[in-house]
Amino acid sequence: MARSSLIEFQGRLAERLQQAQHAAGESRWLAVVAGDSRLLLPLAQSGEISSYTPPTALPHAQPWFVGLLNLRGEVCGIVDLAAFLGHAGAARSGARSRLVQFAPSLDTNVALLVDQLVGLRTPEQFVIDPQAQASEAQWLGPGLLDAEGLRWRELNLALLADDARFLQVV
Repeated sequence: MARSSLIEFQGRLAERLQQAQHAAGESRWLAVVAGDSRLLLPLAQSGEISSYTPPTALPHAQPWFVGLLNLRGEVCGIVDLAAFLGHAGAARSGARSRLVQFAPSLDTNVALLVDQLVGLRTPEQFVIDPQAQASEAQWLGPGLLDAEGLRWRELNLALLADDARFLQVV
């Protein structure tokens, strides 16, 4: 029963994601949780979402680089987003974990391993967090607060794909 409802949720989310991409471009986000971070991935920069499958490890890689995986005929590098952001703990691979690929337009064969998909969000659902500290990373946007007081940050995948640290997997 729980498995079928999860599959239905994934189907509805994929359908809404596709509709939102056609309707609004970058003004909408895919909300995800990675470790202790709540992040907003621009839909225009996000690609296909897949269930977690253990990748093939790459020797001498950074601890946050989980390995390589064939996703629909493309070899993709798998990055544990929580570990990349500096959250301690083991690799995430729970039942709710998902792989979010970069959009094909970014020309980067990478998928981010996230702990959980939360859904779609719009800018109207957030206000600027006055207590958030600016990030040194250009790819991490300003702090935002939702109606429940939870803190979020936008993660610009295009800037992340060009980040020197992100590109140094070994």
